[in-house]
Amino acid sequence: MIPMTTVLAAPASGASFTQGLGAVGLSSLAGAGFIVLVIAIRNRSKLTKKYFDDRRYLAGLAAVTGVLFIIAGGTWRMIAQGTHDLAASTLNDPNVVAGLSPAGLALIMTILAFLPEWQRRVPPAFFGLGAGVSWGLAGAFWGILFKVIGGMLEKLA
Repeated sequence: MIPMTTVLAAPASGASFTQGLGAVGLSSLAGAGFIVLVIAIRNRSKLTKKYFDDRRYLAGLAAVTGVLFIIAGGTWRMIAQGTHDLAASTLNDPNVVAGLSPAGLALIMTILAFLPEWQRRVPPAFFGLGAGVSWGLAGAFWGILFKVIGGMLEKLA
């Protein structure tokens, strides 16, 4: 009789059991999120037409991508912050709405992302990305929403 040895597979160095996709990293996940968002905005494939044809789902994807960009940091954070700042400066114009608080800005961006029946696909994605960023800046309920989404995304990376 030949002795048999059992070998158990262990995670690679640096990986943990909480990582859903292996040691992908937040920056790689942000890059993948960006690609999915661009494909969803274009809406040319059957899969995106099935899941993201409704502009509200597209806005949700953009908001989650905005949260992902912020927690990934680096260039991704600058892209998300720039998008947020562009929308915020437009909304903070005294001729539009004067004296917006961060929580008010989060509320308005979320409303603009999810409620209107947009004819084009870019505005809900733009406001959704800005809303995801503004949730982290606003605190209170919005901060909790940001932390919950961010925590789930960190577990994937």
